Amino acid sequence: MSDPQMEHSVSPSTNPSKQVETGGDWQRLAPISILYFTVGNIKQFAQFLIYVIPALAISSNIFEMHNASYLIAIGTGILATVSFSGLISYFFYLFRIHQQHVEVKSGVLHRRHINLPFWRIQNVKIEQPFYYRPFNFALVVLDTAGSSEEEAKIVAVPLPYALMIRKQVLADNAEAKQEESNAAETIRTRDDSDEQIVNRRSIHDLIVHGITNNRVWILLGAAAPLYDSAATIIYNWLESKGLKLEQLFGEETATWWQLGLYTLTALLIILAVLASLSIGGAVLTFYGFTLSRDKRRYIRRSGLLSKQEVSMKMSRIQLVTAQQDWLDKLLGRVNLYFEQNTSGTQPQTELMSPNKLLIPSVTVDEVHTLVNGPLPHSGIYTVSYQGVSKQFLSYWLGIWVWPIGVLLTGITTYLQLWNEVGVLVIAIVFITMFTLLRWWRWGYATDERYVYVRSGRMGLDFQCLEKYKVQQVSVVQSVFMKRKRVASVKIILASGSVTIPFMFESDAWKLANDLLYAAESSKKSWM
Repeated sequence: MSDPQMEHSVSPSTNPSKQVETGGDWQRLAPISILYFTVGNIKQFAQFLIYVIPALAISSNIFEMHNASYLIAIGTGILATVSFSGLISYFFYLFRIHQQHVEVKSGVLHRRHINLPFWRIQNVKIEQPFYYRPFNFALVVLDTAGSSEEEAKIVAVPLPYALMIRKQVLADNAEAKQEESNAAETIRTRDDSDEQIVNRRSIHDLIVHGITNNRVWILLGAAAPLYDSAATIIYNWLESKGLKLEQLFGEETATWWQLGLYTLTALLIILAVLASLSIGGAVLTFYGFTLSRDKRRYIRRSGLLSKQEVSMKMSRIQLVTAQQDWLDKLLGRVNLYFEQNTSGTQPQTELMSPNKLLIPSVTVDEVHTLVNGPLPHSGIYTVSYQGVSKQFLSYWLGIWVWPIGVLLTGITTYLQLWNEVGVLVIAIVFITMFTLLRWWRWGYATDERYVYVRSGRMGLDFQCLEKYKVQQVSVVQSVFMKRKRVASVKIILASGSVTIPFMFESDAWKLANDLLYAAESSKKSWM
């Protein structure tokens, strides 16, 4: 399955720095990459259908088409099209690694030529989709600190060669000299002898993560326009089998408590199915999760069918976030994130993003140990947090929630829409409660080295950042806030922004000055 040119490019060399070099000639991928391009096109088409099918279902009643041959012809045509597009993408994809530069040419109608020097590469991510694993191939994602348009992917190379690319790109001068002295040593599948595993996630941990981070409801929301059609199909199928729901649930055959029992049973079955799907997704994506640490970087490996490996340099970690939703808090679990440069990148899922390293469902005690790795002597849970001003409540409740709520309630009362009045009153009460919780959770603290921010509503989120890594600080004051002598501070990092609202004015300016002084006076690089 491998390309002869690729086999030549990974042949042993007397100089490890030359092992990843392909020379000046452009290289073609291994033919197995056709499958990767085809699967990618199918995913894009599926994402397109998520938006198109509900519109078609509402406007044209597409589900009344019962001609099986017609649907089969459409499906065959779509499959043939995406397969052919995968073949075309393969022929138009070329790459080379030459003089410590990675160059990639890709695209059919819209041609792209990426020239990425090693020194600009922030992360090297290695993925092994399940259809690559029997052939020992891998996908290499080279991420920069700039725009997502500059991200380079080498779609299908042998796994040992992918590991050599990662090792060479991430190596500093000292590591390069050490590799030169060990040039004759054969690369192993896991060749980082200095690695120490700092955290593992068991199946039990993954089950807990699946329960506490259930995202299946998003899919249910997207499928809402299809519910009526699905219910009709199920009803007709049951009726064709001789089972009529009117006979089972009719008032003449079932009492009120039986109907309630049926409803509760159905609800529990649905919740169990949703929880099972969420748990299955967590196990598939995080199976075998290990977080390793060598001298200067973290390496995360996980995945059941498709394996992933991400390296993150410790010095580039800009922000550490300990996220705890209400169910996480109830079970004593925390989702821990190490975040680095995300400027200019497109939003991605937690696991797929090379700029955000997630350690799922760790305990509070584990958080202390893990946070002190990139941020030594930090007190994310032990510092004393100062709350924000009560003007936060005056602004959100006194200017927005209550006046608008009273106005809408008055209008509906005048029109004698009593059901709407009840809904508005309940909504105002809940919004008021959540606003109070939000104010109560907000807090901040500082020490000589770090800034800590606490937030949340039902759950609790903690953020910790080093002062010298701050890129920009904004002190924001509206007319209302200026009169009340409060201000909001927005801290800009390479990983994004952290906001502390409604601080006392003197504290806000003091924090801003401290951060700017730390950034200007420090000689350390945040990269």
